[in-house]
Formats: sequence, C-alpha cells, structure tokens
Amino acid sequence: MAMSETIFDEIIKECARAGKMWGSDFDDNNTLNDWITYVVMYLGKAAYHGATPNEVHKNLIKAAGLLISAIGTELDNEGFAPRHYDGQSRPKSMPEITR
Repeated sequence: MAMSETIFDEIIKECARAGKMWGSDFDDNNTLNDWITYVVMYLGKAAYHGATPNEVHKNLIKAAGLLISAIGTELDNEGFAPRHYDGQSRPKSMPEITR
C-alpha cells in the first residue's frame, strides 16, 4: 500500500504544479481532443526508445496527472469545451472509394 500512496502523492503534486502553471481558465478551454493529445504526448515520451527509467516514470506521472485534471475539468464544467464539429450529425458511413 505504501507504494500506491507514494504514486498517488506524486500524481497529486503534479496536478498541483501544473494547476499553478496553467490555471483553470486554460484547462476550461481544452476540448476532449486537447486533453487526449497532451496525455498521448507524455505517454509517447515515456515509451521513447532510450528513455531512462527516470524519464519513463516522470512522463507516466505527468500523463496520469493530465488524466485526473481532464476528469476534474469535465466534472466541474459538466463537459469539455466544444470541438469544432460537436453538434454536427455524423455520416452513417464513409463514401465508397472508386477508381
């Protein structure tokens, strides 16, 4: 259990650090796509061939912090900022490709 508590403490500290840096005004304007992009960016850095164990850990903590921040923002705002295509009807299928 101590290891889990340490990990959660690191994630909480990362959320606080990032919150001071970016603020809720910035977060409130992020679409779901923005949040996913930020998370994937740090997961990519963690997965980078040649990343040190410290870099892997640091980037996983950042990705986890972003996920928690995204969920918190979604709950606080009852959703994410709208994407440019939100509210549009989605086509039932893609058009056939012909030659």
